[in-house]
Amino acid sequence: MSAAADTARTGSTAFARATAVVPQGDGRYAAAVDAGWEAPTGPNGGYLAAILVRALEAEAAPGGERRLRSLTVHYLRTAQTGPLDLEVRTVRAGRRLASTTVTARQDGREVLLGLAAFAVPDLAAAGTWAPTAPDAGAPPAPDAAAVPVEAYRADAGAWVAPMPGMPAITNQLRLSPRIGGLPFAGRTPRPGQAAETGGWIGSPEDQPIDAAYVAQLTDFWWPPALGALDGPAAAPTIDLTIHFRADLPLGGLPAAPVLGHYASSAAQGGLVEEDGTLFLPDGTLLAQSRQLALLAPLS
Repeated sequence: MSAAADTARTGSTAFARATAVVPQGDGRYAAAVDAGWEAPTGPNGGYLAAILVRALEAEAAPGGERRLRSLTVHYLRTAQTGPLDLEVRTVRAGRRLASTTVTARQDGREVLLGLAAFAVPDLAAAGTWAPTAPDAGAPPAPDAAAVPVEAYRADAGAWVAPMPGMPAITNQLRLSPRIGGLPFAGRTPRPGQAAETGGWIGSPEDQPIDAAYVAQLTDFWWPPALGALDGPAAAPTIDLTIHFRADLPLGGLPAAPVLGHYASSAAQGGLVEEDGTLFLPDGTLLAQSRQLALLAPLS
């Protein structure tokens, strides 16, 4: 068993166990979609992407000799709770970069299709610049209380407790909203502006910040488009692209809250885009993401 697969399989956190993959030989891996990570329309897209990351790293960079830098996932069908079969294939491996595909199947049918790019660490850089993290204040302490949404204040140093009836995934991580407001508030953006949301995300466990966890966080927050609506809607992801910008070693960076900023500038023809940016508390850029999703009324 590779080091990456073994780390995921024996991980001490709920997230590590829920994203674990077991090698089957010849680029094939077995996983299981956990019901605890369900979103309103099925398993969360970021969670499914995290499982793909586990298999990709186990096959393409088992010793951490390359870093996952880009992943695009197409969601072909709604995944179901239960076994997930993955097949990883390296398309090309050069001195600095490698391109790899991953296909996930359930009952023999393709559910997810991914294309990934790996790069060796410490590439020569002709220039360096990065975005500035939004002003969101300090994150709550990891052991800070979680308060009901009606009692939550952004400046009180608390997490917000999931509301009754929310999907299972909302119980897995903690949120401290700092940007925008709550879903279905009818805050339609003015012309030329984007719908925005975001805040601090934390794990109740000592969860390292590895590539799989980062993939989860790009799609954990509610879509910014929901804040512009005055009633419930479905927003299942069609495709999700993640650019991993920080150097994430095999075992991950030390556990810490992550600041997520999510924005949508266009909702047209039943489709909406979302741009995500993740930062560490010291302002380090972790990842950038973009996804296209349906934006459909609930009938």
